[in-house]
Amino acid sequence: MNAQSKIDTGTMTSKGQILIPKAMRDAAGLVPGQPYKVVLNEAGQVVVAPLGFSPEEAAERSRRVREAINAIAGKYPNPDGMTTDEYMREIRGNYEP
Repeated sequence: MNAQSKIDTGTMTSKGQILIPKAMRDAAGLVPGQPYKVVLNEAGQVVVAPLGFSPEEAAERSRRVREAINAIAGKYPNPDGMTTDEYMREIRGNYEP
């Protein structure tokens, strides 16, 4: 992605908004309604990319989820043998979302 195949220019609005040309959005995989990230790289360039998880980010997220699950595992025993649905009815009544 370091090799530039096309350069487009534009002007930032007074509100700090910029237009990313459609060809660039398509090439980067940016679609309407999709989260994105803006990063300042080592070269001082602003990079806009679809928000996703790098392998390192995914591994860290998995580690945090496992840690949270392990922290509560066994804290809430089920001595009555109720299913989750039965327990939810017990604490919520017959509420249906």
